[in-house]
Amino acid sequence: MGVIVGLTLREAMRRRAFLGTVIILLALYGLSFLPRAFKEAFGGSEAQFDVGVNLAVLFGVDIIKFFSSVLAILLSAGAITAEIERGYLAAILPRPLHRWELYLGKWLGVMLFSTANATLWTALLWMSVALQGEPRVEMWRALPYVLLYPVLYGTLALALSSFLGASLAAMFTVAAGAFAYFSDLFLRPIAGFFNVQLLQQIVWLSEWVLPMATLKRLVLQRVDTILPPGVGEPPPFGSPEVIRFMNPGVQTQDVIYVGVYILVALVAGAVIFWRRDVQ
Repeated sequence: MGVIVGLTLREAMRRRAFLGTVIILLALYGLSFLPRAFKEAFGGSEAQFDVGVNLAVLFGVDIIKFFSSVLAILLSAGAITAEIERGYLAAILPRPLHRWELYLGKWLGVMLFSTANATLWTALLWMSVALQGEPRVEMWRALPYVLLYPVLYGTLALALSSFLGASLAAMFTVAAGAFAYFSDLFLRPIAGFFNVQLLQQIVWLSEWVLPMATLKRLVLQRVDTILPPGVGEPPPFGSPEVIRFMNPGVQTQDVIYVGVYILVALVAGAVIFWRRDVQ
């Protein structure tokens, strides 16, 4: 299995995935110094500077979540079907190697690459902020849940890749993410404020299709101390039921569901690949 992990990492490098690593590093480095640049150019108090740094950290965490997920999708979506079409797997599988080992090795390779990138990006963001003043340890507290983003999206894309082409696997994974994002960010406020049952059911369904909103709330819980005033607070109106719906907390069963979702997607993809003809 270690050989498969190594080959998967080598394939990621062959596809120039490391260029994405460098580009995001430069983007995060520039973003983190924007508050200092604005302060020196336009002035402002230290309190305003601290708010600017906090906003840069929050945007940086969002950038890390987004691009680590995109990287995991791109590497996972073509990991099975694309290599079957090129004939690579037909040459590997006759060796003394179980299919589940090959599938798990590819999954581990993608996750290691994505995790290393997200950790590296977080380290650079933390270091550049620390050079400007007080470091923000909140981003390290949020990192374990940030890492779940590429794991979630990469596992789903790899499972879809076990029976779909690379473009379709990536498209359906992105569509599921877009559905979850749109439902949580746009439909939830409308469904809660106007008490539209159909929209509330769609929001509920979106969290079952892809529990991205749960990960978002887990990350926010770790960075809530640096959120600007008014951000993340419940609305000052509406019944308790509406407020709970618009600002749900994270329950133990929600975290368990994220783990079960990833495990089921991983097993389902391995089973489909095991039953598939690769000739």
